[in-house]
Amino acid sequence: MKKLLLLPALVAAWLPGQAQTFVKVSAPSPTTVCYGRAEDMHTKLELPAAYLEQQRTGRRRSTAANIEVTYTGFSPEAQAAFQHAVEIWESLLVSPVTIHVQATWTPLGTGVLGSAGATAYYNDISGATRSGVSYPVALAEKITGQELNGANLPDINARFSSTFNWYYGTDGNVPAGKHDLVSVVLHELGHGLGFIASTSYSGGAGSYSIPPSIFSTYLENQAGSPLVNNKVFPNASTALGAQFTSGNVYFNSNLAKAVNGGQRPRIYAPATYSSGSSISHLNEATYTAGDINSLMTPSIGSAEAMHNPGPITLRMFDEMGWFNTAIRHTKLPDTETAQNYTVNASIISDGTITPGSVKLFYAIDNGPLTTVVMTSTGGTTYQGIIQNPGLNHTVSYYIAAADNETGRTYTAPAAFQPNVSTLARYSFVVGPDATAPVVSHKPITYVFADKLPYQILVQATDNVGVGVAQVEWTVNGTPRTPIQLTRQGTSNNFVGTFNTSAGPLVAGDVINYRVVVRDAAANANQTALPGSGTSVLNVVSFKPAQAAYSNNLNNPAPLDFVGEGFSVAQPTGFSNPAIHSDHAYSNDTTLIYQMLVPITVQSSPQVLSFDEVVLVEPGEPGSVFGTPDFYDYVVVEGSKDNGATWVPLADGYDSRLRPNWLAAWNSSQANSNSTAVGTADLFTPHSFGLQQKFAPGDVVRLRFRLFADPGSFGWGWAIDNVNVQVVTGVAADLKATGGLSLYPNPSTGLSHLRATFVKPASGLELLVRNSLGQVVSRQIVSAAAGQVDLPVDLSKLANGLYQVSLGSAADVISTKVLVQK
Repeated sequence: MKKLLLLPALVAAWLPGQAQTFVKVSAPSPTTVCYGRAEDMHTKLELPAAYLEQQRTGRRRSTAANIEVTYTGFSPEAQAAFQHAVEIWESLLVSPVTIHVQATWTPLGTGVLGSAGATAYYNDISGATRSGVSYPVALAEKITGQELNGANLPDINARFSSTFNWYYGTDGNVPAGKHDLVSVVLHELGHGLGFIASTSYSGGAGSYSIPPSIFSTYLENQAGSPLVNNKVFPNASTALGAQFTSGNVYFNSNLAKAVNGGQRPRIYAPATYSSGSSISHLNEATYTAGDINSLMTPSIGSAEAMHNPGPITLRMFDEMGWFNTAIRHTKLPDTETAQNYTVNASIISDGTITPGSVKLFYAIDNGPLTTVVMTSTGGTTYQGIIQNPGLNHTVSYYIAAADNETGRTYTAPAAFQPNVSTLARYSFVVGPDATAPVVSHKPITYVFADKLPYQILVQATDNVGVGVAQVEWTVNGTPRTPIQLTRQGTSNNFVGTFNTSAGPLVAGDVINYRVVVRDAAANANQTALPGSGTSVLNVVSFKPAQAAYSNNLNNPAPLDFVGEGFSVAQPTGFSNPAIHSDHAYSNDTTLIYQMLVPITVQSSPQVLSFDEVVLVEPGEPGSVFGTPDFYDYVVVEGSKDNGATWVPLADGYDSRLRPNWLAAWNSSQANSNSTAVGTADLFTPHSFGLQQKFAPGDVVRLRFRLFADPGSFGWGWAIDNVNVQVVTGVAADLKATGGLSLYPNPSTGLSHLRATFVKPASGLELLVRNSLGQVVSRQIVSAAAGQVDLPVDLSKLANGLYQVSLGSAADVISTKVLVQK
């Protein structure tokens, strides 16, 4: 199964003195798995009291969660069962934000009933129960009271097997031999709501996501040592792996212990790590079929109805934040003025706030804490005063509140951070400011002339506030009036436009620019991006269409390609420039490089060809392009409607396409990521027929696209010798039908050359040449129309890289093979 790895992807960092925003971290595709057991359990759990009360009265609680599901492939009876599970969860959860679920009915792996997970995770959220951890988006939205990932985007992605023998009833009377769909949906939604540890295991080493998931921060071994503790169990270590397979992992929650006889709930941690099951379920042997807490164990038997999450799971959820008292506060900024400071906070509780528990604690220069009971100013808002500390002091503070229902005390900042025992505090400085603004901006490398004026986005913050933000720029070396950037609302975003008010901007123009931000201090501090020099922005447009195109990429001019995440470069290990993606590429991203020369499709066979190295994450064995298990891929696409829609010239592919690529990917691993580096000897030719997707006369734009999901990552993609040509003869037919495929490659002696012939062919030569171009093997080939496999005997050749060609005279198509005995 795919590794669970959450790598930070900055969306908007919290910055002093501005409105609270959040940091989003990538999330895996659904990876927690529920397996079906063939045994008939003949058990049925009672429905939750909250659900029964809702059914009895016909009324929903005003604070009850609302779950909306988008169904793909479900029959009406399957959808009705799903909705019953949804209504159960709605009766048990409190959230002011709608929870969106994408549910797909599709064939899954052998024995898999369903799989699910959150579509995004967030940390640094306002009102968090713990700091330094990531929350699944549905829980993060509940805690913050905000829609974080877009109202039309799913918070949970879930898939359910379309091939199981399901029971669709909602009464819990599951007959022998059938699996209860309501129970499986209830289980999988539980994972998407937060019952997921985000751990992995490889080569004996155990790992958890960075930042750790809120669930994982409660995990302990039998002796009570937290597993998310680098000092005891380093991340990605065999010491942690031993804990994951110890059979003794527990969830240390005071709320859950209170409904479990004072004992920590036991987590599923079998001696053989099961990806998708281990650490993210309750222990099967502890909570057996018929136990009220059996829903979140790793497998579900036939004739087993569990329409109740159980008190342990519900209290674990409450501990993580599904029952919460959120303290929402905007941190006070640094200031150059000494005065009293008013601290405002909004306290939102799922219960009732303990009278007198809302307090402000502050200290001057790490001195003793002063306690201030905050007063209600109406509704949910409270206020406290920090007395004037005078100039040249640092003030630190935090806010606390408690609820009557759980007896817990909550703090802002959150009181817990894994591996840190000191209590977190906000702080601000009073006195002359010497801190420069913090500025973030991704340089723009190109803009199409027909898209002008073009908006530029800059993120800027400062401890005393931003005074001026602007863009200084020149066009073809001639200075233009600086662009003044304006703040968007209360966010940290500043925008402006590259415009034509001082003169036209046309294709071929080169803009040099830098961002300059000054703060609001009495003696302003300044930050410029870049720190030296300028960013280069090319104004481009598409060129006249051509029937043929050739570019070996060795000449820096003309500018025929534009995009993000790619450049023409010559990294170490390569003898000449080529198109290279970022090395290594980032998780959860899409990189695109467009060709500015459109191609007019001809009536004769027309082939796009290039040499390439593809070191991107391979999907699961047997996975098909377009399915979640295909993971990362590269694809060549064309558009005949000026880029409105794009069509793959052929299915996307990954490192599995060539055995030598896959071997390179697997040759060097770290935390399930490949650290292998591409080299020139991995270049392999690839051809695509344009007529397979487009008709003669179509004017087609072409682009290269690398897609990366949120899991493992690696070196990326390199492309050289890009050619579009009209070809004739056998080689043309072979190129138009996909070229040559040689396997196995590397070869230990005997390989097969696979090709598809449009019509019967005879008198062709199959040649093998060494690195000096010398022919070391020759055989005559005749073939019928259709796909054929040609044996290629390489057993007498020394180890090395060889070229294999098929054709006659100049009508030849080639590929490469590595002989390794």
